[in-house]
Amino acid sequence: MKKFKARFLNNRGTAAVEFAILLPIWLMIFFGLLDYSWYLTNVMVMENAVSSGARAGVKVKYWLDPDENDPFQVAKDAVKHAFWLDDAKKDDTRAGGGQGEDGQELEVEVKLKDVDNKELSNGAAVNEWKYLEVKVVGYKYTPLTGYLPEAMMPSKISAVSLMAFP
Repeated sequence: MKKFKARFLNNRGTAAVEFAILLPIWLMIFFGLLDYSWYLTNVMVMENAVSSGARAGVKVKYWLDPDENDPFQVAKDAVKHAFWLDDAKKDDTRAGGGQGEDGQELEVEVKLKDVDNKELSNGAAVNEWKYLEVKVVGYKYTPLTGYLPEAMMPSKISAVSLMAFP
């Protein structure tokens, strides 16, 4: 009976058992923090890029030279230039040679709006222009670690910016 009692009261190895029980929980929290941090970095960079594109588009002096100063193209180029995470994917051979994992490129939509926030056609007179809306919808986000299941992580990033013409 003494041997059984001594073996039952022995505390050797309890730290290893506790560590083995808690390690998966700690890893899930750590990798979750990494993935969500990377997601929020992507969102902030996307929002800043779209805002930069809208700002560049409204600063264009279209009336000076309409062929060279197209606010649509200037805004699209500014967004693609400011979204530096896309450039990082271009340099990374694992990311599919410059696009998202599925070969998706950054698609930028630019629209003109009037005072009532209604969409104008591209041929609208310059004096009717009030707002420039720049939008990126559905850019595929690639997680950093991929540890968390898809149901726990957003898979797409979108951003919209509306700037008024001076």
